[in-house]
Amino acid sequence: MAPNSPDPEAVEACGANLLQILNHASLAIMISIGHRIDLFDTLAGMAPATSQKIADQAHLNERYVREWLGAMVVGKIVNYDASKKKYSLSPEQAACLTREAGSNNMAAFAQYIPMLGSVERDILDCFKNGGGVPYSRFEGFHRLMAEDSGQSVLPELFSSILPLVPGLMESLGRGIDVLDVG
Repeated sequence: MAPNSPDPEAVEACGANLLQILNHASLAIMISIGHRIDLFDTLAGMAPATSQKIADQAHLNERYVREWLGAMVVGKIVNYDASKKKYSLSPEQAACLTREAGSNNMAAFAQYIPMLGSVERDILDCFKNGGGVPYSRFEGFHRLMAEDSGQSVLPELFSSILPLVPGLMESLGRGIDVLDVG
């Protein structure tokens, strides 16, 4: 090997790592799609089913549901029984991917990936010209933040968050004025 030549094993390891990152990024977008169109919630409420039955239950186009299911199976997000041609979501998977999972619903957080991708050109421009990217360019940001807070902050507000400030619960009970600066 010539001086300053790359180590072939290190190049292979680097390439494998980058390929895994790209695969996971693609899966994150597919997870976001599944969350946005309620496919995880639909699957969690069904016995193992064909792509047609899942599409019918979700009121979606079967071809797109089948393609999405294929990506989810390859990513080990959804289970597939090839002998019966049926898809399913285990209770453990549902505990991480459905709205019923509350703050454990990782599918909701996957929505940040496509949102960030949608402003890539704006960010590239910032690298060249400085400045920033206004909230208005992040389509759906407030909807996503409300969903995020609804599953992570609101369920913990009275039991864990407000009690962190000594005397706050009692003061709130007496009817103090509050300013929400968000």
